Amino acid sequence: MAYKYDSALKHFTYSKESYKIISDFLLSGEKSNPDIKLKVNSITKFFKSSSKPLDWFRLSTTKAYISALINIKLENEDKKLERIIREWIQIENVDKTVFSTKVVNNHLCCDSDKTTFFDNSRNIFGVHLEMLKKSDDKKFIKLLKSIGMISVKKGNAELTKSVSGTWINRDLAVKYAEWLDPKFSIWISQKILELVNDGVSWNEIRDTTKMDYKPLILAIEKYIMPLHPIMDENIIKGQIANYINLKVMGQKAKEIRANKKIKENELTRDYFKELELKRVEKVQIFAEMLISQFDIYDFKTLEEKISKFKF
Repeated sequence: MAYKYDSALKHFTYSKESYKIISDFLLSGEKSNPDIKLKVNSITKFFKSSSKPLDWFRLSTTKAYISALINIKLENEDKKLERIIREWIQIENVDKTVFSTKVVNNHLCCDSDKTTFFDNSRNIFGVHLEMLKKSDDKKFIKLLKSIGMISVKKGNAELTKSVSGTWINRDLAVKYAEWLDPKFSIWISQKILELVNDGVSWNEIRDTTKMDYKPLILAIEKYIMPLHPIMDENIIKGQIANYINLKVMGQKAKEIRANKKIKENELTRDYFKELELKRVEKVQIFAEMLISQFDIYDFKTLEEKISKFKF
């Protein structure tokens, strides 16, 4: 299952005396290999109102860092990246000289006036920093987009606002944040680790709560709804869901929405933290057992039993 922009991740915040930022992270890819990106538009404006993301990409230190990243990936035999780089070199019409290099202390070396290198003994092709320095902004950014270091997502519709904007991958995120604020870069580094570890497990437990909710719904439909033929089925299900919300969160769904500013088209449980979701899972299983195994069908008794559940 692929990740989406999970609203629950919005609880990651960065606070300081003079400001507070909601971090804009985008999770995608497979669970075993999450792809984390950082949205840079609004963040850059907040820290450096007169600057743009392009200002950072123009820095020679940035290009040196990106050059190193590309070459490391090429050394790991990333064939797709090698193909993209070779095509880019042709489009750039730069010096395509390919030459043998010396390997000193396991590091590739090349003449300063060359733009590409090739180590015959190790079959490694790479990019020299000068190549990136000579490239104009548009071509350089186009290269970074083609290799996935930058993503530009467009769209102004209500459902796409959260993902529209300019995003950089996690290889660049910490360095970019350092340019904005060293303390912010430390926080970004910590949050990336949290997203890799906790973010993955959050999605897994959220999936589990969805699966465990189905048996509860089936029990409600089989045993409780026939006893209340006049009541709307959504009201019945919502009432029992609120017993669970009250036990886990101490609030009903309406109160949770108001406090967390959750839109009507969003699920409240997508805003729960991992521990809260784990508790939801336990209470859902308990509620299903009360109905299907212990024949408890009236709302008052269900509410009382659920309220006394011990985690």
